[in-house]
Amino acid sequence: MDVERTVAKRLMDATGIKVFLEVPRDAPGEFISVELTGGNGLGFGAQAFVAVYSWAPTRRRAAEMAGLVELAVPMLLGEENIFDAFPDGTYRLPDPATGGARYRTNVNLTIFE
Repeated sequence: MDVERTVAKRLMDATGIKVFLEVPRDAPGEFISVELTGGNGLGFGAQAFVAVYSWAPTRRRAAEMAGLVELAVPMLLGEENIFDAFPDGTYRLPDPATGGARYRTNVNLTIFE
């Protein structure tokens, strides 16, 4: 299972916001990016930790988008191999390069393949 692609597709379907695996060079005004940040592949049940970044022109909109992400995460349980999915904290994390508005939502997954 390609965890990043699976999460990105589900989030885009649930939120209607464009989702990317890499921050695009010519980024739109608002978007979401998904990054696998850790986990383990040991045993039958693997853990995956995913960072979901909500980028927007304003802090308020970035926070709203992060809220949509939190609401959408449980929908990942609709994927055949995902048996647990929950948001594990959201916090403000402005882009250091531009100072632009951004929030990060940590997502924890349990995957059985």
